[in-house]
Amino acid sequence: MPTAVSQHLLINDRQIPIKNLDKPFWPTEGFTKGDIMEFYISIWPYLAPHLKDRPLSLVRYPEGIEGQFFYQKNFPNPPLWVETIPVESEDRIVNYVMANNLETLIWSVNLGSIEIHPWLSTRENLDFPTYIIFDLDPMAPATFREAVQVALALKSVTDHLKLQTFPKISGATGIHIYLPIKPQYTYQETSTFVKHLGEAVINVLPELATNERRVQDRTGKIYIDHLQNLKGKTIASVYSLRPFPGAPVSMPVTWTELPQVEPKSFSIKTALARLAATGDLFAPLLSLQQELPLELLL
Repeated sequence: MPTAVSQHLLINDRQIPIKNLDKPFWPTEGFTKGDIMEFYISIWPYLAPHLKDRPLSLVRYPEGIEGQFFYQKNFPNPPLWVETIPVESEDRIVNYVMANNLETLIWSVNLGSIEIHPWLSTRENLDFPTYIIFDLDPMAPATFREAVQVALALKSVTDHLKLQTFPKISGATGIHIYLPIKPQYTYQETSTFVKHLGEAVINVLPELATNERRVQDRTGKIYIDHLQNLKGKTIASVYSLRPFPGAPVSMPVTWTELPQVEPKSFSIKTALARLAATGDLFAPLLSLQQELPLELLL
């Protein structure tokens, strides 16, 4: 960890105020706020490209994972060196933080942030996402193994369309599948695209997959949420910690690995070794720009 001096952390010649580094954030495992900072500092070279120029929602746990938490989007008065972007939302302006440097990320961790949720679009054009996300969420008694079946069925559909997709385990219960695209489609179009592909999967696996909005109507199935692709919607970033026992990390896997892993296979203790072995499996998302079939956008 960079030098800590009198409750400041020196990063890139900037002293970041810090406090309570020894506070337990995972009381059972003994992981502290300081451990979170060390994790994000170590993983920053992999994480940084996936956060660059994206508005962030932060999930803050000031008292650790067993305490109350809240989502924070608006940061009206951050330090002057913390970059924000104003976004009009209904009848107000929301000032989102962007973590374009490590100092900002550590500042957010000092606030008790565990999860990082980036937008699907960048400041270059907030109305046009750079990727689509399929969020496969098993509703009990459905299991992760059944979510894998749905994921593989979805891959068959995208393979047929000659589109590349990239899975990651959520670090919670499900699977996130990313499809990088040219930033020329609206959020409404990409949401419609996910709805159509979800319906194709449901036709193949009606006993497992559903797009029902009402929770009671999707019990025991894998929910494919097309509304997750609307403007401002977010999920936990790749390489984000998750606030669950064991301090799991949302981690990319290959399609070959997916049937063998569990949703919490990687943690604060193992994520860096995994990355050292595989590199950034999500690196293609930074450059791959795919075109979508026009008939599936309507």
